Amino acid sequence: MPKVLFVGDVHPDGHRLLDTRPEFESVPFTDPKPADLVDAVPDVDAIVLRKLHLGADVLGMAGRLKMVARHGVGCDNIDVDHLTQRGIPVLTVGGANAVSVAEHAMMMLLSAARRLPACMDLLRTAEDGEGRERFLVSRDAVGTMELAGQAVMIVGFGRIGRRLARLASAFDMEVIVADPFVDPSLPEALGYRHVRSSGEALGEADCIVLCLPAAPEDAPLLDAARLARMKKGAILVNVARGSLVDEDALADAVEGGHLRAAATDVWRHLPPGPHHRLVSLPNMVVTPHCAAHTDACLSRMAVVSVRNVLDFFDGQLKRELCANPEALGPAG
Repeated sequence: MPKVLFVGDVHPDGHRLLDTRPEFESVPFTDPKPADLVDAVPDVDAIVLRKLHLGADVLGMAGRLKMVARHGVGCDNIDVDHLTQRGIPVLTVGGANAVSVAEHAMMMLLSAARRLPACMDLLRTAEDGEGRERFLVSRDAVGTMELAGQAVMIVGFGRIGRRLARLASAFDMEVIVADPFVDPSLPEALGYRHVRSSGEALGEADCIVLCLPAAPEDAPLLDAARLARMKKGAILVNVARGSLVDEDALADAVEGGHLRAAATDVWRHLPPGPHHRLVSLPNMVVTPHCAAHTDACLSRMAVVSVRNVLDFFDGQLKRELCANPEALGPAG
């Protein structure tokens, strides 16, 4: 009987799917601590992994492990190299989170353009009576912008980037796609402009949205020098990975007025803490890495994760969802 370890809370729809196969044993691990995992992994055949980091020290204890189903798309919380050396595939959820994350990115872009946090704070602190004139002056000084007619550069044209491009187009934005791995004819056929590198359009885009993968150890894509090259008054949105942006440099660019506003759902360290500069700035839109946390998305990711487990043991693994296809050997 294959034993499946669930590391972290998973939507009930995922558990219900596994329950349809009585030959599988489900082992929930809903309050995981790395030290406890050492005792939990030795006799499991598959792991469904959410947020906890699984390094080689823990994975090395999983002698029976045959596959890992990542409850998400990024694999920066698991030692993929270790698993690849052992011939153990890591399966992701593919496009299961694309709708939710793209909608979140669009929400952040709209909120930043319309200075939603500042507008909400203005209402919450406004005084009646004699304070009305000051309130009106403050309201008129907020400074918002329309998205129609603005150029948005979407960095990364995967499932999320493609979905976001459709949303931005619906707002009559000019879409620039920055992705060196995409055939230029694909975005161009959809009416988008293609550039190989974000640097090619860094100074002309009114808005930039990051939708590309990254590892925690990578150097920031946008450091102080590159942020300074962005168009004055531009907006930056990051729904990808916190390591892509130098957080201190971004705070300087926003606070100093070079950028109109910025928004981020991702952080180098989560939670960033209440005194983090980006959290306290009035022209920042911040969320706690929850872009994929709609109920519908959590259900899809749970179901796809469990389906990946079942497909693996049924001999029907979807190679396109494998983060380390080299672990599978040559395609047959």
